[in-house]
Amino acid sequence: MVKHREWDVAVVAHRGQVAGYPENTVAACQGSIAAGFSAIEVDLRATADGEIVIMHDETVDRTTDGSGEVGAMTFAEIRSLDAGGHVHPRFAGQQVPTYREVLDALRGSGTKLVIDIKPGATLDNERVVRLTERCGAVLDVLVGPRSADDLRDFKRLNPNLRVLGLVPGPEFGPPDVAAIEEFAAAGADLIRLWPPWIFTDRDQEPGSGTSPLIERLHGLGKPVWTTADTLYKDIDPGHPREDLRELIRLGVNGIITDVPELCREVLAAGAAS
Repeated sequence: MVKHREWDVAVVAHRGQVAGYPENTVAACQGSIAAGFSAIEVDLRATADGEIVIMHDETVDRTTDGSGEVGAMTFAEIRSLDAGGHVHPRFAGQQVPTYREVLDALRGSGTKLVIDIKPGATLDNERVVRLTERCGAVLDVLVGPRSADDLRDFKRLNPNLRVLGLVPGPEFGPPDVAAIEEFAAAGADLIRLWPPWIFTDRDQEPGSGTSPLIERLHGLGKPVWTTADTLYKDIDPGHPREDLRELIRLGVNGIITDVPELCREVLAAGAAS
């Protein structure tokens, strides 16, 4: 049974996804907004000519009808690709969006945006921040850097930006406690931990006990988020409901997931029990 918490758990649509939509597209973001999710996560990369686009992988191969590395392609080349037709014909013609287009799609919706910063030679932190400022979205964006140095850089560029520390490390290995502590000390407003780290850290069998790591971060005043995808088996794709329930029981404050509808059902069932 899910223990009801004193706080709401944020459900974040990973890569803008809700069921049936092509990831990291404007259509996906609009679908997540229409479905009532309070936050959407997307991935930022830069093209060879410095345009900030939304793309998870290093290459466009998996999610478009083209091929090549994002950082080696021009914006015009990436813009010519179809990023939706592989999911369903009704999404044919969806382009790889720019960061600005996603900000514009969310404007006025009340939906928050989590941006996963994918490091690259042409992705400039200051440009990300200034564009966020020009769009009036500083209070609506949660920045996700992958190094403590980048975290400090974003805080320097605009101290009002909230930062989610995406602590690096192999997700199926033991957690790097020193790296987690470094992100906390560097000023992360929230900390992302992988589900296997949380489950490995748990001091008893599933369904009982606590996560000392989560308790430690809560003691430092740091909310804990996690990325719980079935696609990459962050949670068991055969039993996602059980893993989501356990993450909630252990005290996570936010869940970025490719099954946001299921996560919302689990939370609703826990609140009603």
